[in-house]
Amino acid sequence: MPNDIKPIESLLLKNGLERIEFNGADYSWGFRENEPIISILFSQNDGTTYQKAMSLYWAAADYVSKPWCLFITIDPLAQSHMDLLINISKQYNIRLTKRNELLSSISIQLVTFTSILREYITPGSVNPLKELGESIKRWKEDKPVKEYNYEVNIKTGNLDVYKENETLASSRITIPLMVTANETRIEGILPRLVNVDNGLLFDTEHRNLPLVFRIKIGDTSELTLRFEADKSNMNEATIFWSLYQEFMRTNRLLFIEPNTGDTLFNCLRELDGRGNN
Repeated sequence: MPNDIKPIESLLLKNGLERIEFNGADYSWGFRENEPIISILFSQNDGTTYQKAMSLYWAAADYVSKPWCLFITIDPLAQSHMDLLINISKQYNIRLTKRNELLSSISIQLVTFTSILREYITPGSVNPLKELGESIKRWKEDKPVKEYNYEVNIKTGNLDVYKENETLASSRITIPLMVTANETRIEGILPRLVNVDNGLLFDTEHRNLPLVFRIKIGDTSELTLRFEADKSNMNEATIFWSLYQEFMRTNRLLFIEPNTGDTLFNCLRELDGRGNN
């Protein structure tokens, strides 16, 4: 192990992460096998660095586990290869870093990771990252479920895509939607119309995925967000909680048909005068 990696490993081991094998990266650490939180890829000036990064992210299906944060050293790295990697980093959590800045950059990302998943940490914890790691390791056994229900004002777009015989009726029809809160987004959400009694109820719970969105439109409209951690990998967990936190900040969640750009459900969280739901 290179000398400059030893303090990084010491920091990560102290906080409960373990060195794990992950194909495509030079070093990886995480809380669970094959689910790296931090990975490092040492750059080469021959184009292979870009290809390796591509295989880790763009060439893999969305549900395949990827490093939550991949660090790529930029020394040495040709500018043309740097430009290609910058394009990938706009979509994924990839950090282009000088080798001598790896330790400080990784420390910053660990704080961010802990903040995103703070729902699984006791407030005031002495070692929040380590406590988080212990929780993550137990997710498959403990099966923690977090569900939140909010009264919302919902503006609907053109719902004709859900009609059968010119009528909105419960069916198995699903329309792939993108759910967004400000700049945070999750693609491939498949809500279907499950009930038309006393309003409209759209639900994604029929899918065996960790995240569930439920939209009830009626005299009182409600939005439900549910996360089942035992079914998730780290990328699914962090994107859900990033979306949830941004929704709490902006009070708005949009469900968009990505091909047309049309918003089918514009959900605005209703607050009282004190800012409470």
